Amino acid sequence: MAKWVDYKVIKKDVRIEDLLKRYNLLDQLTQRGDNFVGKCPIHKGTNPTQFHVSITKNNFNCFGDCHGGGNVIDFVAKMEGIEIRKAGMLIQDWFDIKAKRPSGEKEDSESVPVTKESVEEPPKKISAVLVKEKKQKNEPLKFALKSLDQEYPYLNERGLEKETIEYFEIGYCTKGMMKDRIAIPIHNSNGELLAYTGRWIGDPPDEETGKYKLPAGFLKSLEVYNLHRAKKEIGERGLIIVEGYFGCMNVWQAGFKNVVALQGSFLSEEQAELIVEAVGADGKVFLMFDEDEAGWKCRVDALDLLSKKVFVRTVELGKEGTQPDKLSKEEITTLLG
Repeated sequence: MAKWVDYKVIKKDVRIEDLLKRYNLLDQLTQRGDNFVGKCPIHKGTNPTQFHVSITKNNFNCFGDCHGGGNVIDFVAKMEGIEIRKAGMLIQDWFDIKAKRPSGEKEDSESVPVTKESVEEPPKKISAVLVKEKKQKNEPLKFALKSLDQEYPYLNERGLEKETIEYFEIGYCTKGMMKDRIAIPIHNSNGELLAYTGRWIGDPPDEETGKYKLPAGFLKSLEVYNLHRAKKEIGERGLIIVEGYFGCMNVWQAGFKNVVALQGSFLSEEQAELIVEAVGADGKVFLMFDEDEAGWKCRVDALDLLSKKVFVRTVELGKEGTQPDKLSKEEITTLLG
């Protein structure tokens, strides 16, 4: 009788970090928060950011020649060049897992392909939230803010030029819910004005006063900032994606008009769909996220969502803490030119 392989127990009890240790790979990878990043040990790649391991999700992804990823069993199968069942048997031997065949069960000897689709599904709770948001829509505003002060000193302090300020239609607001904030209009991909977000000038006065303020009920996860303008500039250059509003403005000001922002360090499925639709099946996307823990996680998640459908390249900004809104024109040109 063939040896029983308990796939569920293996995926539950064996940590991918322990497998990295077993293969002596930890010293070859760079830890970024809950992730490890480096050259792919499977196809012996040379790109220092194409191989990603998520400790929290207990899986891996190669965005290079492997064209996929998976769980701990998939990882061993690819490293050893063997089928899934044999990889499971090997892991059970390594970690002394005593698998018992349930009564009435027959051994499934079928080999499962090692692809990105073999990564475990996200929790149903998250899927339910996404489904709920998909049914909602941000309705167009019936008004536009007038008399915004586009010469307010804060804008110049951020390094924004007059042309940039006028193009993005931002300015200091003196009344209403955006009072004492820089009002930034947000449009949908069709160019309809949906909302304003307000940037507090300087440090917030208290914990309850957030740096950015959005209208109640507005779902920023359904929109990609500046997409309605940037999609006209894509052409063969692709689409540059940053996290924040001012990062988007700074990259645009440096001469790269094909730039959008996620409005935070998270890419939703809805935003991913809008991006893929904008660039097309043969399109290119450049991820230019902040060099911090949130940005690194966003990079991994965005790669996972987008690389299945379009070409994706990550743009690393350099030392930790670097952000697109703080870069000079020369630095941006060097990174993207």
